Amino acid sequence: MAWEVWTDTDSNRSYGQMGFFCNTVDESFGPVCMTDSYFDRGQFYKLWEQAGFQDPRSLHRSDDSCLRKNARHIIKLMSWEDNILATMKVYRADEVNAPVLIFEKTEKSSFDSLSFSAFEEPLEALSEDDFDTVNELIEIDCNDMMKNLILTEDPHDDDKESSVTSAYKGYKVVMEWEVLDEY
Repeated sequence: MAWEVWTDTDSNRSYGQMGFFCNTVDESFGPVCMTDSYFDRGQFYKLWEQAGFQDPRSLHRSDDSCLRKNARHIIKLMSWEDNILATMKVYRADEVNAPVLIFEKTEKSSFDSLSFSAFEEPLEALSEDDFDTVNELIEIDCNDMMKNLILTEDPHDDDKESSVTSAYKGYKVVMEWEVLDEY
């Protein structure tokens, strides 16, 4: 009464294929996508659910190109390739003066490994309360929002989000990203 993913991999090759099937009627449907040796069905199911994508059986009936696009997006994010370029900027901001940049870091990473931290020398020099504020903005607010948007936003939408901002107690954190070579 559900859908599953089938895979065809060979230990002698560095690639394989995956597709969808309905386990109620034992019938494949939708596109066949190329995968690499990193493909993990459990991770694919988890990311599909986190993204909030529709049941692929209904997508296949209504829009096969949407099913292909969603599957390829998940497969791309499952890769261990460093395919996301992200920048974090931390500002001291009050309601009177313009924000002042106090820290900036850019990194190229995979989706699973992408995460910024407040444990950087200039930020660790802040007072304990200020550090706790910045740490919460980075690790609880922005990291989670960024990864959620990377996962759920349509990679072909020109109006997709590519930054998040969170501010509290005189500090502002901005994270911007780009998924490289989406297709």
